[in-house]
Amino acid sequence: MNKAKIAVTFFTLASLCLFSFSLSAQKLYFCKGYSETGEPKGAAEDWAFDNKGTEVTLLYNNGKTTFSFSSLFFVLENTATKKTDKVELKVAQNRNWDAMKYTFKEAGYYSVSVFGNDNKLLAKSLVKIGAPKAKETINEEVKKKAEEKKEAVSKEVVNVEQVKTEEKEVVAEVKVEKQQESKEVKEVLYYDDLKVIFCEQVKEGEIVNEKTNYKMSDLGAYVEIVLKSPKTLNTGSITVDIWKKETEGNSYSEHVDEEELKLDRKSKQINFHRSFFKPGEYKFSFFNDNSVWMTTGYVTVTQ
Repeated sequence: MNKAKIAVTFFTLASLCLFSFSLSAQKLYFCKGYSETGEPKGAAEDWAFDNKGTEVTLLYNNGKTTFSFSSLFFVLENTATKKTDKVELKVAQNRNWDAMKYTFKEAGYYSVSVFGNDNKLLAKSLVKIGAPKAKETINEEVKKKAEEKKEAVSKEVVNVEQVKTEEKEVVAEVKVEKQQESKEVKEVLYYDDLKVIFCEQVKEGEIVNEKTNYKMSDLGAYVEIVLKSPKTLNTGSITVDIWKKETEGNSYSEHVDEEELKLDRKSKQINFHRSFFKPGEYKFSFFNDNSVWMTTGYVTVTQ
C-alpha cells in the first residue's frame, strides 16, 4: 500500500473513532485495567512500544444493553502492514461489559473492530503503539502523492494513443485509483484549514486576547474556545472530546468530558466556553456529525 493510502486509512479510521464512536453508546477502551463495575483505568489512545510486546487491556462496553450473545470477536489490523489478528472473548452474561488483555508485538497504528456472534460491527477504534508521524507530515504526504498521481495520469492520457496495450491498462488502473483516492483525500483534508482558538472572550464575533496558557483564580480558569474556518463547517453538530495529560509522561490518558454542539451547517465559526478547576495540559478533539475527525487543539492551565 502506498503512503497516501496509509495516511488516508489512518485519518479515515481516526474519523470513525477518536477513541470510540462519538455518536454511539457502545464504547471500546484501551486501558491498563478496570474496576469491578467495568470502568476503565488508565485509558489512553497512544502507548509506548516495548520490544517484548506492549500489553493493553481491551474493554468493550455495550451501553445500557446487556449482552445477548456469548462471545465478542476482536479484529486487530496494523494499518500499515495490513497484518490482522482475530481473537474471541467468551463474555460474562447478565452484564453489559467485558475485557481481555492483548499484547501488541509491533509498533504502529491498529484499527480494532468489535463484533458480536452475528458478525455485526459493535465498535471500531484506533490505537497507536509507538511513535506516530505528525499530522502536518502526513497531510503533506497525502497532498504530494495526490499531485504526483494527478500529474502521472495527465501525462499518460496525453500519450495514450502512442502506448502499447499493456500501458493503456496501467493508465486505466491509475485513473480508477485516482478517482477512489480523491474522494477519501477530499474528506480527510476538508477541515485542513480549520483553526482552534483559545481566548478570553468573543465580542460581536471578534476574538479577544487569544492565548493557550491560562492561570487559575479562586473561581477557576474561564476559557472561550472558537472553531474558525474559511469555508462552511458542513455539519449539523460537533462532538468535543476533552482529555487531560497524565502527570508524568506524554499521554493524554484522563478523559475529562464529551460535549455536543449544535450549529447551522453553513456556519464558518462556532464558539463555546469551558471553566477549568484543575491545573494541567488539556487536549480538545473535534468530530463532525459523521464522526469524521476535524481538528485538535491544546491548552494549558496553571495554578
